[in-house]
Amino acid sequence: MIHATCHTADEAMRAEFDATPWFEEADPASIALLAKRGWSAPWIADALERRAGYEALRELIRYARDRLEIESREDPSWPTFECRVDGAEATAWLDRHRSDIAAEVRRAAS
Repeated sequence: MIHATCHTADEAMRAEFDATPWFEEADPASIALLAKRGWSAPWIADALERRAGYEALRELIRYARDRLEIESREDPSWPTFECRVDGAEATAWLDRHRSDIAAEVRRAAS
């Protein structure tokens, strides 16, 4: 399991979830970019929100879109929610399941 958390910008909602399905399906460039960004990116939540078992994540994103995006119209670059993956768990999982990508992530981090 690769633990991940998301929270809304106003801290009104928080969800914890397993990001492993995203890592199983993601292309190497997306995983490398995630690592370069400090293991934080909203696209993980976007990719998983419609899956069964991710209802809390779906609600968080719905709240962020329906409520916070309206409030952020003056600054559309303002992120309405943030997601962070446990980098140590992600790296360990990559070592075991996608070692070619793990090596690429290490090269990019150096």
